[in-house]
Order: sequence, then C-alpha cells, then structure tokens
Amino acid sequence: MSAGEGGEGEARLSETATHTHTLMLPTIGDAPLVSPGLIREEAPEEEVEPGALVLSPWEVQGIALSAAQVVSWLSLLPECRVAGHPAAMTGASLRFWSVVSKFAMELLARQRFVPSVGRYHRGKVERFTAVWLPLIEDTGESPRVALLAETMPPLCRALVSCGAGEAPSTPPAAGMLVESFLNAAVDGTIRQWLSEAEQGAGKREARYGQKHSVLTAAEKWNEALWAEDPTIHAPAKELRKLEEEIHSWTAQLHAPEGGAAFRTCFRLDPPPATEDTLSERHKTAKGQDWAIRFFLQATDDRSLLVPVDKVWKESKSTLQFLNRKFDHPQERLLGDLGRASRLFPAIEESLRSARPEACYLTTEEAYAFLREAAPLLEETGFSVLVPPWWEKPRARLGVRLRLRPKSDSKVTAGQSHFGLNSIVNFDWELALGEESLSWEEFEKLAALKVPLVQIRGQWVELRPDQIEAAIRFWKERRNRGDMLLAEALRLGLGQQESEAGLPVVGVEVKGWIAELCDRLTEGEKIAELPQPLDFCGKLRPYQVRGFSWLWFLRQWGLGACLADDMGLGKTIQFIALLLYEKACTKSRRRRSPVLLICPTSVVGNWQREVARFAPSVSVLVHHGAERHSGKDFVRETKKHDLVISTYALAHRDEKCLSAVEWAGIALDEAQNIKNPAAKQTQAIRRLEAGYRIALTGTPVENRLSELWSIMEFLNPGYLSSATDFRRRFALPIERYQDPESAVRLRRLVQPFILRRLKTDPKIIQDLPEKLEMKVFCQLTREQATLYEAVVQEMLKKIEESEGIERKGLVLSTLMKLKQVCNHPAHFLGDGSALDGRSGKLTRLEEMLDEVLSEGHRALIFTQFSEMGKILKGHLQGVFGCEVLFLHGQVAQKARDHLVTRFQEEVQGPPIFILSLKAGGLGLNLTRASHVFHFDRWWNPAVENQATDRVFRIGQKKNVQVHKFVCSGTLEERIDEMIESKKALAENIVGTGEAWLTEMSTDQLRSLLALSRDAVESE
Repeated sequence: MSAGEGGEGEARLSETATHTHTLMLPTIGDAPLVSPGLIREEAPEEEVEPGALVLSPWEVQGIALSAAQVVSWLSLLPECRVAGHPAAMTGASLRFWSVVSKFAMELLARQRFVPSVGRYHRGKVERFTAVWLPLIEDTGESPRVALLAETMPPLCRALVSCGAGEAPSTPPAAGMLVESFLNAAVDGTIRQWLSEAEQGAGKREARYGQKHSVLTAAEKWNEALWAEDPTIHAPAKELRKLEEEIHSWTAQLHAPEGGAAFRTCFRLDPPPATEDTLSERHKTAKGQDWAIRFFLQATDDRSLLVPVDKVWKESKSTLQFLNRKFDHPQERLLGDLGRASRLFPAIEESLRSARPEACYLTTEEAYAFLREAAPLLEETGFSVLVPPWWEKPRARLGVRLRLRPKSDSKVTAGQSHFGLNSIVNFDWELALGEESLSWEEFEKLAALKVPLVQIRGQWVELRPDQIEAAIRFWKERRNRGDMLLAEALRLGLGQQESEAGLPVVGVEVKGWIAELCDRLTEGEKIAELPQPLDFCGKLRPYQVRGFSWLWFLRQWGLGACLADDMGLGKTIQFIALLLYEKACTKSRRRRSPVLLICPTSVVGNWQREVARFAPSVSVLVHHGAERHSGKDFVRETKKHDLVISTYALAHRDEKCLSAVEWAGIALDEAQNIKNPAAKQTQAIRRLEAGYRIALTGTPVENRLSELWSIMEFLNPGYLSSATDFRRRFALPIERYQDPESAVRLRRLVQPFILRRLKTDPKIIQDLPEKLEMKVFCQLTREQATLYEAVVQEMLKKIEESEGIERKGLVLSTLMKLKQVCNHPAHFLGDGSALDGRSGKLTRLEEMLDEVLSEGHRALIFTQFSEMGKILKGHLQGVFGCEVLFLHGQVAQKARDHLVTRFQEEVQGPPIFILSLKAGGLGLNLTRASHVFHFDRWWNPAVENQATDRVFRIGQKKNVQVHKFVCSGTLEERIDEMIESKKALAENIVGTGEAWLTEMSTDQLRSLLALSRDAVESE
C-alpha cells in the first residue's frame, strides 16, 4: 500500500522492505493490551485485574523508510490518508513524531543547521562521517526539545534491543530519542534535497576536476556531505585534525557548555536625545555616539543584570556570588567577547582594554548591529537588549492615509449606487515613526544618507529601499487621487502596505466614510430595529441584533456573513430581514425578488420555516424537473418575494438565474462555495444582486482559501486576488502560524462576519434549555424508485388481505418504507456503497461535521440495529474517529463500559449511536449536547424519553434535538398527524405504529403516496 494519496513527497511504502523489531508492550495473559485509541467493534467483556498487566517483549514487523521519506510523510499528517483505508486512525505515537517532523522542517526552513563531523566505532575500527546537524542549543529551541521529550507517548520508547535469548535493554531516554530523530531528519532531508539538485555523483566529481583518490580530507568531507553514504574515506589522523578545525569553526554558533546560570549580555544605548531633526549630530554621523555595554544576565531572571565593571573590580561579594554560579567569571566573559567579536568585529576593539566594559559605534555600525549582528548573537546563545523603539513597526518610514468623500454631496446608507465600488478621494502623507513629514523635511533627511535618524526626540530607521520607493511614488504623482472604497477599507482595517511598498501607519477618515468605519469596527453602535410586525413568533434579543446587523450592511451595499453557531437561528434572522425589507419597500410598485441558494436537502426546511414565521412572504421553489425556465421563470419570479434554488442548479441554470434582477442573493450553508475553482462557485459569483448574504456555521472548515471564496462572493475584490491572499495570509498563517498576519486578517474580515457561540454567556441567557427542530430531507432518485415500488406491491397485497394478515402487511410496509427513507443499502441489505444515495445520510454528515468542528458530542437514535451498524462504519470512515454503538445484543458490562467511555473520557469518542429500545431508557449521557433522531418512532413519549438521556439533571449545555423527516413521504404525513393532535397524541397514537393498521386502503394509499417534491433534482 502507499502512505497516502495526493500528498507531495509521500512515501511509497509498497516499494520498501520490512523489518522485525522488538517492542515492550503492555500485556495481559498471552496477548498485548488493545490500543486505547483503536476503533473497536465491541467493548471488552472483561475488566483488567490489578497486577495482571505487565510489560513483555513482542516481535513486530514494520516498514523501513529513509529519514527523508519519514519526514516528508509525517509532515503531511493529518491531511494524508492511508490509501484504501478511509477509516484508519493515527495513533498517539504517529501524531507525536508528526509534530517532531514539522519542527525539523521548521529548523530547515530557518536554516538552523550546520555541517559537522561525526565519529563512531564499528568493532575496533574508528569511522568518521560527514553530518548535517540541527542547531537546537540556543535558548529558543532547547525548551521546545525539552517539552517534546516531556510529552512523548510511552509507546515511542517501546523499541528495545533484544537478541535471541537476551533480556530486553533499557528503553532509551525521551530527550535522546527526540534529538536523535531531529539529527536524522535534518541530515536525511538535506541529503535528499542536495541529491535532487545535483542529479548524480558525476557532477560532484566534476566540481573538483580531479579523481576522488587525490582529494584532501576536507574535500572528501565536503563530498560526503552530498553523498548518500556519509562515510569519509581518508586517513584517521587527517580526519581528527579536520574534526578539530570544523568544531572550532562552528563553536561560535553554539552556546557555552555547562548550563551556566549567567550569560553575557549586550545592550545597545543610543546617543542622548535631541529635538533638532537636522542636528549637527546627524551631519557628523561619523562620531562614535552609540555604545554597546556589557553585562552578565541571569538565565532564569532576565531582569537581573550585573554590570561588568563589578566583575573587573573584583568586588569580594560580587565574585563570591558569581563563583557560586560558574567558575572564573572573568575568563568566561573574555571568552564570550572573543566569540562575539567573530560575529560582530566592532567588539574586537574593546578587547584591546584589559577590562573591557563597552564598545562605541558610529551610526552606521549601530545600524549594522541592529539589523545583522543582534539576531546572530541571540541565536548563538547571547542576550541582546536593543532600544524599545527598534522593536516597534512604527519606528520606520511609513505613510498615513487620509480619506474623504468624493464630493461634498451627502451620501447616505441605502443608496443604490453605494458599496465597495464607491469612489473616494485619498491623500498619502509621509510619516517617520509617530511624526508626520512634509516632502521638504523628508528630502533633507534622505540627503543625510544615514540609516538611523532622530526626529523630534525619537530615533527611527530610514532604509535606502524605502527612501527610493517614496521618492519614486511621489515623483509619479501617485500620492493623491481616487480609489475604490474596498481598497480604502482594506488598507485602513488591515494596515497593509501602500502602493509605494511602505507600511500604512494610520488612517484618517472624514464624512460618511468615518461613520461607516466606526460602525464596522464597533458593531455595538448599530441601532437595533424593531421586530417586523408580520413575523409570527418572538425573536430573541441576539436574533434582533443579528437581523439588524444584516440590514445595516445591506443598506450600505456590503456583503454580510452570518456565522452563528448551529441552533442559534440563522434561518429566522434572515426571514426577519426579508420581512423588514418587504415592509420598507411597500410603497414601491414593483419589488425585485430575493434569491436563496441552499443544499437540496434543506429546500423543504426553508419552505416550511418561511411559511411558519413569515406567511406573508410568497415563495417560488426553482427546483425539480418541472421547474420554470426562460421567460416563464422571469415572469414567475416577479410574482414572488423569495425564490429558493439549489447549488446543483446554480451552474446548470446560470443563464436562467442571471436573467432576473435580484434584490439580493443569500447562500445557506455557504461553505458549499468553499472551492473557488468549482463551476457552481464561479456561476454564483457572476450573478448580479443589490446585496449578498452568506449563512454558515463553518466559514472556515479546512483552509483559509475557503474564507477567501466566501468573502469574494460577498464583497468582490475586498481581499484582493486569490494569489495575493495566499501570499499575504494563507501561507504565513497556515504554514508558519504567524500571529501578526492572523491579527491583520481578523481585522479585515471581522466587520463582515457575525459569529455568536452558544457558550457565550450573553447568548446562553437567551436560549431555551432544549431546542427541538425538524430536519426535512429529500429522497434521492434511487430512494424514490424503491419507495414507489414498495408502495405499489404492498397496496395490492393489502387490498386482497384481511384481519391479522392485513395488519401484518401494513406494519411490514411501514417498516420497508422507513428503511428506504433511511438508505437503499438498509432496505436491500446488500452491503453496497453508501455515498450519495440517501438524503438523510447526506444531511446527517453535514450537521455532524459542524457539531464536531465546534467540539461538541452527539447521540444518534435509530430503531433499527442494522442501520446503526451501517452508520457506525460509515461515520468512522467519514470523520476518522471512533463511533460507539449500543444495541440490544450488547452485554451489561460492555454497555456500562460504552457509557463510561462516552461520558467520562475527556478525549473520548464524540459520536454515540443507540438503538431506540436499548438506549432509550436508564442512561445518563449529559456529555452530549446534540440529539439526532435518524428515523422516527412516531410516539412523542418514546422520543422524549430518548432525548432525556441528554436533557436531564447534570446537563450544563443547551440541548439541540434534530428530528429527521423525509419530505413528501409517509414520514412527513404521520408527523403532520401527530403535530395536529399533539395534545392527545399519546392517547391516540398509543405505542408503536399499531394505530395505522386500522386505516382503510384508500387512507393508506393517501398516506403512503410519494409527493412530487419528495425527490431531489440531479
């Protein structure tokens, strides 16, 4: 098999050899203990007795990989999957080494490695090798290595040396294993890269122009650094000398040995401040005004600095204190200064003094120290203290942006021409640090030709490339003019670089632009609207704020993403917006309709929710084989307020949809356009509308490109091109976890995304303790065909039977139709493929994906054990996690074990499937906050008893109950009958479905007939 599918650089495991190794594993009796993270079909019947668990050696076969293969493959986890095994899970040890591999790749990316010489003995023969070693000794890396060693899973240390008849060796130390892995990973990966670059040994030989046998030891060492075989074939005497020289050469990159409590510290002090921007100090920049002062700094308390003059004065108390920390502090200080002078030669001048305390620099030398030497010194283990202003991004040449309306005419929200394509006036102004600069002042400073200047008492950096960019920008007269509001907001909110390549250090806005920016950045300033009069129900306070926010952005022509948690009512907030908009446009003779695009599985949900909460809103469903097209469609849309269509039709019916002048377009489950290259995504983006809204609980599922795709639909061009977005945000955040880029992106998108969580105290107070909702699903064409076949066959048999036989046939028919509604594979019992064949299963996957992404747990109830088994296997494969299943055949001990695992394990299985009879009573499962009734029992009391496994004393979260119903089938009709008689439901329905057997054949035919809207379109 191969390690994965589609990951660049994946190891091809099928082409590698297998090896047998000895592992020390926890053992019970004559078998190893089952891995705690393993997906198990059933819970263990027996508990582990105290003392029964021992560590025993076991021979285990494994696949041998090169270091480069291991790093390449592990670095892809968890994205890569094992081919042919979608349900395969990664164990704790594999996940741990994946983290270490990514650390190794980070070291390589930052060039934290050096070439060196290694030595080992094979028997009595001494061997020398050329190796690439990671630099992990400085203060930035050593703690990470220690933390990795501390968190290493015990299984990582299970491999031991154990020959035939020998006792197992002592497991290696965790720290040694991490360092050994990093060494091998760095060395193997660099060799792989060099091999690919050189493409064979012939080019390496050509580099020296002579035969390998006459190369010097140093040249052979260099050859071995590139070769697959790292052995250096040269006389041992020459190699020992080479080893000393290389170690001496690389010593400056390593911190002193011994783990001293103090280390040498260099502090750069600037000259005294002056108020004059063009002072004599700048004009005579050759003067030595800057000073690097030497200190000893405590490694465990960086605020403790000991000036070196106390060391040289040989104060008895100081020397006694320092000698307790390390021997001979004066000698160590001199040695450190000598090492530091190799990295920054200006320090060497101070060594001419017998007791050096500081070295003095020109402005150019101080700048070289800040930009080049300081990072090198820190990486080598020294401490460096620089002036506070150097760390601030504003201590650079930048620009301020001034924005004002295009004209003096008043612009207000709601004007049709307004939006991100509105034109505004701008002026760029130069700024140095916190101070604004006129062009004349800038020219005078640039003429000084010094990298550090003092302006109004503040030191700032003046880089040559930025000076050139600013001069070019101003000469081309690009410092003032017009720009789109989208670009202005992007610059203002994101604080990105200007067109000149200079950082934006501030934005000043005037007029209506200031009003808009204030409200965008402070959502609380948005006025709350009254609940629409035609809304049937009561909006909760946070829902009022939500639809008011949607209206505010809609008025300004800006796209909005409502990303509330599942269950907070995104649907009814959008419906409230529709009603408010309808009320505001009543005076207009002709109103344009709003287009709603949603997954096929929720079309019925939307129809019912609109009918329930906003019966005054007329709805046209553009879906199914009999949908309107061409001029008929355009004509029909004019008669309705809302048109509902699906993602499947967005591309297919693009010409038809684009012929309508839409007041607005809304996307439900907007993550469906997360792939910007998909045809349906591009078709949806091309549709014209007055405003755009996205509804989704998961605006980002896997990649930031998904967020870009949604924002590009809402506010085209706001986040720039996909390529630019990837360069500025996706790569820095996803690959390097850059916090500055993450903060900048958050500032950019936050005004257009409203995200509320159920865990927010302000929201929880507004929520009921239990929220029940019906999830209407549609049948696939395969399900509809099977459904009609069952109905026709069984009605004929029922009509010809009577008495007990007839009752049995009715119940049998209901059972079969329920199975068809669940999944064709459930009805057929043939073990066939599951994907794409059931509307219920598709919707369950979508909702579970959101539940799990929020860190919640879920119960799934079904009355069929067979369906439970199908769901268990399928959901394990889809979500890559263990799924528990409790049914009537599970013994009491195993039943208790399943409940304990779900209820008490912190990282336990997040999904628990229960057959209704086995799990409907007697269980406490308050760890879950979502309950799914996959197929209905049609007895409210039975369903409530099942729900009460979660909704009971001890439940601290709000409970979401989702009842699945297939539209247009007997499931929907029986649900309607129960709802219409809810007050007497328990008495009328009784238990089970026995009451249905008393219906006449005509009543049954009406009950079982398949409606036209039951089937999803292709």
